[in-house]
Amino acid sequence: MIYGNIDGIKRAILWRLEKHLGFIDKSSLVSEETLALISEFTIATGREISVYISRAGRVEAISVGDSSTVEVLPIGKRRGENSKRGIRVIHTHPKGSAVLSNADVSALKQMNYDCMVAVGVSQSGTRRMQVGYMAPTGYKHVDVDISSMDHAALLDMILECDKVGKNKSSVKEEVNERCILVGVGDEESLHELKRLAETAGYDPVGKVSQRRSTVDSVYYVGSGKIDEIAMEAQIKDAAIVIFDVPLTAAQHAAIGDRLMRKIIDRGTLILEIFEKHATTAEGRLQVELARLKYTLPLLVGQGASMSRQRGGLYAMGGSGETKLETDRRHIRKRISELSEKLHALEKGRELRRQKRSSSGVKSVTLLGYTNAGKSTLINQMSRSDLYAENKLFATLDSVSRSVWTERGTFVLTDTVGFIRNLPHTFVEAFKSTLDEVRYADLLIHVVDASSPEMESQMATVQSVIEEIGAGKVPIITVYNKADKASREPDKLYISAKFGDNVDVLKKMIVEELFGKE
Repeated sequence: MIYGNIDGIKRAILWRLEKHLGFIDKSSLVSEETLALISEFTIATGREISVYISRAGRVEAISVGDSSTVEVLPIGKRRGENSKRGIRVIHTHPKGSAVLSNADVSALKQMNYDCMVAVGVSQSGTRRMQVGYMAPTGYKHVDVDISSMDHAALLDMILECDKVGKNKSSVKEEVNERCILVGVGDEESLHELKRLAETAGYDPVGKVSQRRSTVDSVYYVGSGKIDEIAMEAQIKDAAIVIFDVPLTAAQHAAIGDRLMRKIIDRGTLILEIFEKHATTAEGRLQVELARLKYTLPLLVGQGASMSRQRGGLYAMGGSGETKLETDRRHIRKRISELSEKLHALEKGRELRRQKRSSSGVKSVTLLGYTNAGKSTLINQMSRSDLYAENKLFATLDSVSRSVWTERGTFVLTDTVGFIRNLPHTFVEAFKSTLDEVRYADLLIHVVDASSPEMESQMATVQSVIEEIGAGKVPIITVYNKADKASREPDKLYISAKFGDNVDVLKKMIVEELFGKE
């Protein structure tokens, strides 16, 4: 079978290609017959063409492309985690360049071919080619003069690399954390996605954006845009694609099958950051609960492993319980267990809150968009040394510190930072912690005055305040990072990092809590 785009190709040329399928030459990296055929095809059509040859020297498949690209095919089977497909790919470059492109090298690594060969084809003839392969020390290539190449030496070199690669201890495989970011209509959110990806430890190397009024039920962004994403990921050698939107289970599966890469959506990315930054027992429980609630709707049966029936007491009247149903039941049971544990912790917090209230100690809660500087501010006001870093969700767990003043002492509490498009299940999971906001005597909304998205971030925080039922709690809005922002009148600007105007904020808090002198 001839794969790829064969529209406009003369029937006689296609017949010659089909006749070549199954051709065998065991002694050559690529036979003279095969080279002559693909060179003539490229000269006649101006298109790239790929030939897939097994280790037995048999032509297994042929794929036709356009003037600059040709589709890579998952031909051949790997015999183990560290083995290759046993397929070498020979393809043409119509403009005469015998140099493997970044996309070629990425395809070689991703598909685990034995080697990838670029043949430079031009009207003046086919003289050179470049052979790329994965050695134990990484990617290597050899420039070859076609008229004098040593086929046996090249084959031995490539096969020897595969033998060494099977020994796991011989090579330390590089973990590919490079990712492509995909956004839909919101550049600000896509910029934020880049920061989230970096916080999670990924390396954003490219982005693809699209504006669309409707959502594609299969690929979210449509099949044409998926092809663009695939090419960008291949050129940038990115193993991960991160979508700035929530994806359904079906979309996750379809996109993963099409791109053959790890697929992450915005919610999953935030969960990864939460898991890294949760340090207390309660924080870890909340993150696990959020993950399970977010994952449950995405759990779908895939392949035989999810459709096997489990027999039992109820199997007499029909089929047993599927593995999918079992997994869902276990997740629901775990959600119930976590909710009970968090409820018990919430009771303890309620007792402490009542004790504090009866003793007359006032409660002030900091809230704001993630990375607005809340932890830095609580350190400045209470002389603490809480962890604070210029990253999204650098701190996740709720902490409280006492602040002494001449008028009285109040408890200052930090909360998890907010972010746009936060799944509702996350808010539910952190509800017990966010109750500190509802029961506070005073809220301090810390705004990052240096952010170009300041207004939208403030709107996000306000919407969460309303969602958790804290809209009637008195609030002071303070604009942090004043050293990096242009100031406007009638607003309180501070620098939590350097202490500028923190004493003014403290005075405002005291007057709000204890009244003016």
